Amino acid sequence: MATDVSARQTRPVIGTSFQTDTLDTGDIHDQLNHLWAELGGPPHAGQAMGEMVAEPHFGGGGLMRANTLNLIAVARNERDASLVTDTVAHLRDFLPSRTLILATRSGQDDAEHVYDVHLELKEQVTGDDAPAFRFETITVFSDLAEIGHLASLVSPLMAAELPDFLWWPGGDFTHNPLFADLAQIVDRVIVDSGQLGNDISGVTAVRDILDEDLEGHAVIGDFTWLRLAPWRQLIAQFFDPPDVQQSLGAIEDLTISYADTREDGSSGLASALLTVGWLGSRLGWDVLDKLERRKAGGYTAPLGGTDDGGRRHEISLRLLPDMSPYARFSLRKVEMIAGGEHSGTFRVERTDADDMITSSETSTVPFVSRMVYAKRPTSQEMLGTELQQFGHDRVFEDALRFATRLLP
Repeated sequence: MATDVSARQTRPVIGTSFQTDTLDTGDIHDQLNHLWAELGGPPHAGQAMGEMVAEPHFGGGGLMRANTLNLIAVARNERDASLVTDTVAHLRDFLPSRTLILATRSGQDDAEHVYDVHLELKEQVTGDDAPAFRFETITVFSDLAEIGHLASLVSPLMAAELPDFLWWPGGDFTHNPLFADLAQIVDRVIVDSGQLGNDISGVTAVRDILDEDLEGHAVIGDFTWLRLAPWRQLIAQFFDPPDVQQSLGAIEDLTISYADTREDGSSGLASALLTVGWLGSRLGWDVLDKLERRKAGGYTAPLGGTDDGGRRHEISLRLLPDMSPYARFSLRKVEMIAGGEHSGTFRVERTDADDMITSSETSTVPFVSRMVYAKRPTSQEMLGTELQQFGHDRVFEDALRFATRLLP
């Protein structure tokens, strides 16, 4: 019988907190082992990555300890730290063995010590006969001036012989020394370029992680790319019929409406850039000139394409801000217009948080429209997806590289 996901609950089991002026990683490990000992469980997880090891003192393996990966998360404030904690607690398919949260503490002027440390063992129960899973959370609060010094302490705090993932939920990773230091010691970096707002130069910081000249560079994942999954799928479906595929080489106009900047600083501009990058890298387009800002808002740029006969033509690109609440972090509409003998119009539009509408019409196929259920993914769903990805996403990387060629 399948596990009822809705019945799963994550709850703290045991924990401890302390303040200190000097972080001793050995002391943190000792206190974690003491917490495990108090529960009667094993001080260490299994030998193989991904294994769940039984706790024999709880009656035939009724409890299991995760042995998957280490997750490092950096939070800008206590609110973001709570968001990270809540997101990890609601993961369903893949729980980190150990989560380390580095957070900036509010009210640091009143703090008596440099660091506040919270250690906690948690368990997720499934609501059926399956064993509960236990995992660890280490949260370190410090003032902004001190948090940048924590990079050297991260590696000793990670469980040995497991992959290390860095999740940076905010958009302040660009030109951040702590981000640069951590990106060098982890196996995978997870960002959300939608948090960059209208800082298009920040997309270059994401691409820099892909620099092939850096040995051992981290693999990168982006929540923005995951939000674009239904857009890519629906756009690709337009061209499944062989007689419509010829319109791909005849595209002359591409207009993308993206979420304008919100109060929290987020926007859909990175989504728009990655969509252009995906189309351009897949269809062999060229960047003829950099993005130019429009007086009315947004950007324009000329791209170059090749039709089925090998003839070159220009593609007019427009990126337009949209205030619709349904476009948050992502896109509102993508419209492609093809000309010549293979003319056609192809449009995908988000109408609310759950639904999207596609419509198309060509010289050989009459107008057709349909509504598609495409609920926006939650942070828990996206983090869960990223934590199960250990290799490169070459399509994403190609899209990112093409997109950064457009940047001034």
